[in-house]
Amino acid sequence: MKLVFETLSESSAAVAAILWFISARVRLRKRGLVDRGLAIGIDNPRELLLLIYEQSQWSAWAAIAAGLAAIFAIADGFAR
Repeated sequence: MKLVFETLSESSAAVAAILWFISARVRLRKRGLVDRGLAIGIDNPRELLLLIYEQSQWSAWAAIAAGLAAIFAIADGFAR
């Protein structure tokens, strides 16, 4: 059982790292949208808000995966 918890913990941590990388990549890939969204002004912030929404989705999934990794690591510590 200890091996299962350890494997799940490490797998979840790896998934979290990948999801955070994707989250950062969204922002870097669409840098032009950020510049245009800020240049357009407050009348049309749609592109900027869509970018923030997409990035926050990836960040939320990464946080969930990191939380699962922590839970499995705790369970691994309690397992015999």
